[in-house]
Amino acid sequence: MLRNLQELFAEHIRSQWFLYMLVILIFTLGVVAGALSVRLLDEGQSRELNEYFYGFVEYLAEEQPMSQSLILQRSVLQNGKYVLLLWLCGAVFFGFVFALGAVLYRGFTIGFTVGFMAEQNTVQGILFAVGAVLPQNLLFVPLTVVAGVLSVSFSLLLLRRRMTRKQIPLGPYFFQYTMALSLVALAFIIGSLVEAMITPVFMKAVVSLL
Repeated sequence: MLRNLQELFAEHIRSQWFLYMLVILIFTLGVVAGALSVRLLDEGQSRELNEYFYGFVEYLAEEQPMSQSLILQRSVLQNGKYVLLLWLCGAVFFGFVFALGAVLYRGFTIGFTVGFMAEQNTVQGILFAVGAVLPQNLLFVPLTVVAGVLSVSFSLLLLRRRMTRKQIPLGPYFFQYTMALSLVALAFIIGSLVEAMITPVFMKAVVSLL
């Protein structure tokens, strides 16, 4: 079964390679925009974010316990909402625009987070960003791309059906679309487990080195 899934996914990538390139480009633009937007912060905003950052670092340095269940709950809820949003975007013929916007925003938040730490806190910030952002995003980033492609692809199918007036049977396609995004949602849960159980260990290890 695993081999069949791998073959289906490989075929999906081959058939949707253009959309993958587009979604990756949009995500990358979001990351770049987020990183560059750090320079637009005024002095008060930078000071406030720095106070929050160093306060959190001090909290970790004091070896205060972190609630893994709370982190997991928030991560699952946040990612669940994100996948649901993409599913809804794909379910309407003009939703591909909003799906791309959601991918752009996801990239922006990652770019801003890493960019702020690197810009304001130099080496310390970069090291902390690696520990705090990298582990779960090794899963979240490719899953975001896959979910974005699925959403855009189905939305474009609906648009093509509407513009050409062809009687494309949507039932099987909608079922496949929903099941595919459901699998992506399950994979996001694995990423949330990484964020809740592994990322705090990385962050504390990095803080001990600062």
